[in-house]
Formats: sequence, structure tokens, C-alpha cells
Amino acid sequence: RAILDFPTPKNITDVRSWFGLINQVSYAFSMTEKMLPFRQLLKPDTPFQWTEHLQCLFDHGKTIIANEIEDCVRIFDPSKTTCLATDWSKTLPKALPLPEEGPLCCNDGWKVTLVGSCFTHAAEARYAPIEGEALAVADALDKARYFVLGCEDLIVAVDHKPLLELFGDRSLEDIPNNRLRNLKEKILRYRFRMVHIPGIRHRAADCISRYP
Repeated sequence: RAILDFPTPKNITDVRSWFGLINQVSYAFSMTEKMLPFRQLLKPDTPFQWTEHLQCLFDHGKTIIANEIEDCVRIFDPSKTTCLATDWSKTLPKALPLPEEGPLCCNDGWKVTLVGSCFTHAAEARYAPIEGEALAVADALDKARYFVLGCEDLIVAVDHKPLLELFGDRSLEDIPNNRLRNLKEKILRYRFRMVHIPGIRHRAADCISRYP
């Protein structure tokens, strides 16, 4: 209703608000050709002029976006099963948090909530595999904290099986490796169960870590 009732822009500030609303609910639509005339209005050297053509595009765009939201956009529900799929390569650790989609299938299918990554610096690129995979988990949990903190059913999916033993309890004194101990300490505020997904089935996370 907020989209369908959005008032006709009267100045450049209103146009920015219109783009802000679109980016909140349908980020890809803001980059379509239909939004190009609106983007032209945002240029500092372009005088604001609202035409009948823009009004038609404006009305049409509101209808399309409202329909998309009705069909597929949902508010994140932390009470549902949430899966955070992570992977690491020498280039970057990466995370694929999914609250209804992922390596563990469900009846209704999963929905992607967040995809993120970061480049490793020189020292991290020299990590042992288990250290790198642990870094990916810690980094992913931190980046997705607004979604995963407080989740009642959080799954962390990895393709590196030794992590299950490392993160399988909350004990720190049995870890001789300082780097691993520090990474584990960072994730103690999260509650999750970790599962192993063979690399051949860990496709999305694996792809993003190899091709950032």
C-alpha cells in the first residue's frame, strides 16, 4: 500500500525517496531501462521536469513492484530455520546466509536473505585450510549478525568436515592453535548447529568464494 500510494515526486528530493523505496524492496528494478528517465533527474545539471511520460512510468513501476512484493518478498522471520553456508579460498572467505533456502532442502524452498564476501589480506591467504574455513565461519556470522543473533534454529553449513569437531562444543582450553582458539572465541555468542555438506553439493558458496 505504501508503494501504490507513493505521491508523485515534485522535486529531486522526492525522486531520491522514490529510488530509496525501490531499492528497499526491489533492488534490481532500479537498474532497469524503465528507471533510466528517473535516474536522469538525479543528475545535478539536469533541471527537474516531471512529464506525462514519467508519470506513466511512475504509475506502471509502482504496480510492478507491488506485484513482485506480493509474490516473493517476505519479512525475515528469525523463528524459521536459517542456514548460513560458508566457504573459504585463498582469495576470500564468503558467506551465503539463507533463511529458507540452502543445502538442506525444505518443502517450500529456501529464500536468499543475504550474500556477502570479503577479500583476504596477505596473512589470511597463507592460512591452513582449517584456519581459513574457520575464518569464513566467524566472518560470516559477524556480517549476518542482524539476522542470526537470536535465531532459534540456526544451521551453519560447511564443506570442511574438521570444523564440526572444532566448533562442536564451547570449550577453548583444548585448542592448542592460537588462531583457531581466537576464531572460536569470536563465535561463542552465537548458537548454531554445524553440518557438513560435501563440496559437490556446496555449489553456491563454493562458486562465490572462487569468483568474488
